[in-house]
Amino acid sequence: MVETYMKNKLLKKFQNLKKKNSMAWILMHDSFFKLGFGILAFFIIIALISVFYLPYNPVATTGPLWSPPSLSHPFGTTADGQDLFSQWMYGSQPTLFVAFLSAFISAVFGVAVGISAAYFRRADEPLMRLADVFLILPVLPLLIVIATFVRPTNFSASVIIGLLSWPWMARTVRSSALSVKQSPYIEVAIMSGTPHRSIIKDIFNHTLPLVIANSIFSATGGILFLAYMDYLGVGPITSYAWGTTLFFAQTANALYVGAWWWIVPSGLSIGILATGLSLMGYSLENAYRGISQ
Repeated sequence: MVETYMKNKLLKKFQNLKKKNSMAWILMHDSFFKLGFGILAFFIIIALISVFYLPYNPVATTGPLWSPPSLSHPFGTTADGQDLFSQWMYGSQPTLFVAFLSAFISAVFGVAVGISAAYFRRADEPLMRLADVFLILPVLPLLIVIATFVRPTNFSASVIIGLLSWPWMARTVRSSALSVKQSPYIEVAIMSGTPHRSIIKDIFNHTLPLVIANSIFSATGGILFLAYMDYLGVGPITSYAWGTTLFFAQTANALYVGAWWWIVPSGLSIGILATGLSLMGYSLENAYRGISQ
């Protein structure tokens, strides 16, 4: 009876230790991750609400010109009397869309190249050299050149940003996949003739937390690159993303006339959302490294 009690106690202790070493447990007790997740959740909720409800038509004149924040217009109005709060709500949609889609495209290419380079040794050198070529490309100037000839939509902007952002993902995934491939059970699986598809799937499953973490960093880059393009007037102007709002504010000399309300909400939102995603990415990366050691 005493022996059974001791066994149950040891089992419970082992289960608690295993739970504390899981990524979910680490992230649930990580203040930075919870803060970042809260920021992201807030903006996602705003984007979802804006699909069904907006206080005013974002492009219609609904108030006095150059009006500062008030009860009827919480973020004030533009030089044309457009409600900036409605534009801010509506602008969250294209901002998040481009961020997530560009991150997904970057992850697909990065994972494919990274795992292929790690698993198929003959492909390692040419694939990594290709990644190096993309790494040295000046992304923002290249985006501006492309947008000069082809006016991008939200979708095409996401594709362009994603295709120019995959090398970092590829290098990170390759490094992690190499360490997994060199583990004893993978080597035994290769020697025993296990199909390549099964082994690659297993390697991918082990690198998945790192892929998610890097995808969040890619989403942060997508937000910033879209804001740069919009602010410079080469992005999808009709989308009214937050960077577009800043472009119109600059065009109307909002700072010169003291209309800070036209700039601060969208500018702060870009910075806060990018910071929230970065906090989540760093927390995921640290949690992955913690359980890998």
